[in-house]
Amino acid sequence: MADGVQRRVRVGIGRLTDSVVIAAARERGEFAREGIDVAVSRHESWAAIRDQLAYGEIDGAHMLSPMVVASAAGLGPFPGRFTTSFCNNLNGNAITVSNELYCEMREIGGSEGWSRPVSARLVSEVCARRMDRGQRPLTFAVVYPFSMHNYQLRYWLAAGGVHPDRALEIIVVPPSRMVEVMSRGEVDGFCVGDPWNAEAVREGIGHTLITSAEVWSNGPEKVFGVRRDWAEANRETHEALIRAMLRAARWVDHPGNRAEAAEIAALPDYLDMPAERILSSLTGAGRQSGAGERVDMPDFNVFHRYAANFPWRSHAMWIAAQMVRWGQAPMGLDLRAVALEAFDPSPFREAARAEGVASPEIDFKVEGARDTAWVLDEATSPIAMGRDMLIDGVALDPDETADYLDSQSIHAMRAERLRVAV
Repeated sequence: MADGVQRRVRVGIGRLTDSVVIAAARERGEFAREGIDVAVSRHESWAAIRDQLAYGEIDGAHMLSPMVVASAAGLGPFPGRFTTSFCNNLNGNAITVSNELYCEMREIGGSEGWSRPVSARLVSEVCARRMDRGQRPLTFAVVYPFSMHNYQLRYWLAAGGVHPDRALEIIVVPPSRMVEVMSRGEVDGFCVGDPWNAEAVREGIGHTLITSAEVWSNGPEKVFGVRRDWAEANRETHEALIRAMLRAARWVDHPGNRAEAAEIAALPDYLDMPAERILSSLTGAGRQSGAGERVDMPDFNVFHRYAANFPWRSHAMWIAAQMVRWGQAPMGLDLRAVALEAFDPSPFREAARAEGVASPEIDFKVEGARDTAWVLDEATSPIAMGRDMLIDGVALDPDETADYLDSQSIHAMRAERLRVAV
């Protein structure tokens, strides 16, 4: 690498299975191959990672994709500060409920309503029953207000007829504390990344009802977030990091490497727990879903296939649309402008070219329209893609976002007719 490249880079991660790409890049020497020494710091909350990155205590972060979109939309404490050029993984989250809520749902629904993907209709009936009896509303937890977990939970609930802001309460809890707060009865359910869903099931305190891959097949999850000014000043370093993570993601995504990947993720710098408690998160083997059914879900976490690492600007538009839908962002938000600011594919394309990895030649695509595998031909070479259906079958066309938002019958927007710039 040329002189002047930043040789020591500080990266923050969350205590989650999908930090494995960064862990593998570090432990397998991919960062070192680029001449970069990466120091990793683990953080318990997403707010801590956000603040550390914003104030320059770290240079890059394993980060919630909506945190970057929110920054680009001018939301939160650091407007315009963050961007990304690398998507870490697709899928990887799940919705888990307490034993008490699970039993109440079974009491109401019996054997009905449990076919996969599980609908939130029974949650709606529990909420109605509790309101009639004057009982406290259900409480669900998510990891951060601007998170796929929040939008996946809300999407699932709304698709089942539950208004998440009227029928129940949603609170924020750090990922690693989800099992603890459920065990104390403080929440009735949560949406979180693994290994915490699997931990709740393993400890016998909860049941996983549905995975994020069943809410939105192959939707985006974490990204490698950086400060915009850092990316502009350190383009060579940024591209070198992406090259290293591309190689690591490709290695992690190979089924034959998942056991070794679990051993890496288990190390003290990362998840700091036995590898066998991480392995199912990586392999998708024997995942609990629905009425206690266990099925193999090889796409529970996707780290490289399906152009997983490409920062689709249409993904950013979908995320921004959820911010509008749930009242976090103004209805006049220019979704396309936000997407252009949040996700920058240029450094990815340069890194992919250097690595011989096929890269999309388009930035936007219709999201949620395909129920089967397909091939992306608008790429440097054809890319095999996975299905990308949403649980309610409603797709987002980047050129028709106003119509998309108009179609949502359950929302927190404050107008009958929306005018959203595209």
